[in-house]
Amino acid sequence: MFKKWFACLLLFAMLFLFPHQGLAMDYSISNVKTDAYLQDNGDVKVEETHTYEFFGEFNGITREVIPKEGAVISQFAATEDGQLLRIEKEDDLYKVHRKGTDETITVKLQYIIENGMEIYQDTAQFYWPFFDERNESDYENLTITIHPPKQTNDVIAFGYDEATNTETIQGDGSVLFQLGYVPYGTNGDIRVAYPVSLFPAAPQTSNKPMKEEILKAKQDLIDQAAAEAAIKETLSTIGKIGIPVFTIILLLLMFKDWITARTKRNDLMREGTKFLTVPKQIMSLPATIAFTNNRYLPPQAMAAGLLDLVRQGYVKKTSNDRFQLINRKSPFPHENVLMEWLFDKIGSNNTFSFDDLSTYTRNKLNQPHYHTFQTQWRQAVNHEIDSYTLYENKKAYRLLIGFSSILLLPFLFLFPIYGLMGSFAATLVLLIPVILYAILYRPKTWEGARIAYEWKQFKTRFKELPQAEWEKWSEDDQMRAYIYGLGISSKEIDRKYDVLIEALTSDIDSYDAGAGIYPILFIGPDTSAKFREANDSVSGGTTSSSSSSSSGGTSGGGGGSGAF
Repeated sequence: MFKKWFACLLLFAMLFLFPHQGLAMDYSISNVKTDAYLQDNGDVKVEETHTYEFFGEFNGITREVIPKEGAVISQFAATEDGQLLRIEKEDDLYKVHRKGTDETITVKLQYIIENGMEIYQDTAQFYWPFFDERNESDYENLTITIHPPKQTNDVIAFGYDEATNTETIQGDGSVLFQLGYVPYGTNGDIRVAYPVSLFPAAPQTSNKPMKEEILKAKQDLIDQAAAEAAIKETLSTIGKIGIPVFTIILLLLMFKDWITARTKRNDLMREGTKFLTVPKQIMSLPATIAFTNNRYLPPQAMAAGLLDLVRQGYVKKTSNDRFQLINRKSPFPHENVLMEWLFDKIGSNNTFSFDDLSTYTRNKLNQPHYHTFQTQWRQAVNHEIDSYTLYENKKAYRLLIGFSSILLLPFLFLFPIYGLMGSFAATLVLLIPVILYAILYRPKTWEGARIAYEWKQFKTRFKELPQAEWEKWSEDDQMRAYIYGLGISSKEIDRKYDVLIEALTSDIDSYDAGAGIYPILFIGPDTSAKFREANDSVSGGTTSSSSSSSSGGTSGGGGGSGAF
């Protein structure tokens, strides 16, 4: 069952983290070569050569070409080895039909971008997104070449995002953008400007100068790249030096605290507490159970609380499944809460039975009240623990550790932005123990450590206790030991008591089975089971959902590639 659950969870995580890889068809685009020929009338003739590697059956490829505002895509055609292929157009998506199985194919696409050039008073520019974040496929190797109408040496060229710093101006004035690998869902606009005199037949877009603005845009990119490089260098230094120093300081603090705790434990061992019987009771048994169980009270702890009321004489067992309240005035608030709830809310007339518990918890209207009671009872138990000086006051120290994690939080965002994934992983791995350390670090005082140590020794050594030695214990010690084991849900203590009970029942005539330890021993398992079932019957869960959105490239243009 666990393996199936884990496999489903792993599959969901893979689909969530890698949705494209999880849902994409079995193909790759190994090479894309794009040539854009600028015409003197302002149009742009485009030739794209796409090489696909298919695995399995396929029906063709797709190319989405979304024009910028004012431009129009026309005369779209597709060929393979000079043979025309059938095209199906859906808005800006072109489906090129070409069926096959397990093939590598090369398809040439041709189309014209009408009014693709922007003509200004002093320059003409081609500013175009051949793909944008709507692209659903990776390009393993992408090159884009822009060809002017005539040879020139007056060229301005640069790119954005994936096309940044990929341009090379050729001797004839053409510009080669070597983008290489381009992941899906990314932008990569290219921008090239030539003398306006090369486009005498092109209509003017605007009668304003634009060359200085284009040069400024290029310089802004250069400045931005320099600033980002400086930031990345600083972040890299922090990742290489700052994070390790932070880690070393944290480890030194944790090591110091471990040494202190170890020294305290060794002092307790040297004190030589000898295991003769159940430890001396300092707190009530429910509080002892919670304190020695990391503040956790399992459902069985409530059963232990009821049996402890029987041990103290507040409650009397009248039959195997029925109890009567004798005295409702306890010095511990949590015991008063438990008695009021069991004998007044669930039971009645100062009596309580397991049938009352089952009937109450099966009623859905009562389940929220049961949760409220559990919370109230547990809080009262913890309040008793807090009334003793069992933990050192380390609030300021824990707050200091907790606030130090704030220093790490910005780097969880900055490191990935600047591609420093190793430093990001190290920061994430470091942040988790810092937060947990600040939350969980609560060193015990000498008294708290002694109580925890004695009960730990009891749990370890009780399973080896000879029956003859156990019979020498007082009935109160025997009951406290049993109730404690029941409350912490210790299978080892339960098994030990099964052996002890089996040995005693063989000589039951020599004991009064209606008094002392016997009522608790014989109803303990059933009491534990009934409270566990009650807790299970009032359990529930929740669900959640999420959504996302995206947009396009420069001036609404863009597109991408795919297959079907």
